[in-house]
Amino acid sequence: MAVTMDLPLESGYKFNAWQPDRAPPDQSQIDAEIRHVERAMKAVVENGDSTPARTAAAYHLATGGSRTRARLAIASGVGWGTPVRHRIVAAAACELLHNASLVHDDISDADKMRRGRPAVWHLFGRDTALCTGDLLLSSAFLLATTIDDAASSQELVRQLAEKSNRVIGGQSLELAARGEGRAFSVTEYVRATCAKTAPMFELPLRAGALSVRLAAPTARSLRVLSDAIGLAYQILDDLDDMPPVRNANGSQRPPHHLHAWYRHRPGARPSVSSSEIRHRCLRHARAALGRALALTHELPAPLETELRALIRGLMVKADRHAEAYISSPGRP
Repeated sequence: MAVTMDLPLESGYKFNAWQPDRAPPDQSQIDAEIRHVERAMKAVVENGDSTPARTAAAYHLATGGSRTRARLAIASGVGWGTPVRHRIVAAAACELLHNASLVHDDISDADKMRRGRPAVWHLFGRDTALCTGDLLLSSAFLLATTIDDAASSQELVRQLAEKSNRVIGGQSLELAARGEGRAFSVTEYVRATCAKTAPMFELPLRAGALSVRLAAPTARSLRVLSDAIGLAYQILDDLDDMPPVRNANGSQRPPHHLHAWYRHRPGARPSVSSSEIRHRCLRHARAALGRALALTHELPAPLETELRALIRGLMVKADRHAEAYISSPGRP
């Protein structure tokens, strides 16, 4: 049955005529609803007077991305029976928050490219990029207020605030580590890495289930699952920053002390091959993904399917890292 989405943002403005297609459950339904997530993000970001931040935010969203968080939120909502209107809003809010973090990350890391296009800060300047990230962040909360059920709206706002607070804390730990010379324990490394990355996976799992009160064991399971995915994701992301061989570009910034490459060096041996460090990183990432995969069996079918696809993609990425290194000439 077609559902009309009238989502008032402020006096005189509405999202008009969202009409999700008739589609069978699971993948085809998720694919259909993603199109409405895109419309929702575009509408909330472009709502208001034209400003450099709005222009930059629209540019950033147009660069695309996998929309993994949106897919997880919709799958969670389908699996737990959240109304279509609510899960589309939740999915869009999750994506907006995630994209805000990407814009800010690129400023901190001085990464000039994002998704094959110039990063926001590189194209519009650092100051505008900072405002753009803030705009995407605030838009996620603004969108959450358009849910017509007060309890569901409040829960989405709570989830957005809680998860963004954790991500900000984790990112601040990493930024501080870049200026610190001290060694971090394994516990500190795992805690900081999970705080930086895992909440953006846990958020859509929880946000999609707005219409149900999850049992405490289920909520804990989602936290553990997200921590495992987040840890593996960050390890593999850190490996993306490293050259395939030790004698690559010498001007590259050395890893900070919370970087996977640094943390997976055997502490008792000052000199160790790149091959062994990479092997230790990949072994840790694969173990984390194995833990996550085991937990997906407890979840509703649509969400299990999406999570298994995500985990499978990360496993493939780990395999490619291993293969790329093995095939690199002159590797140490």
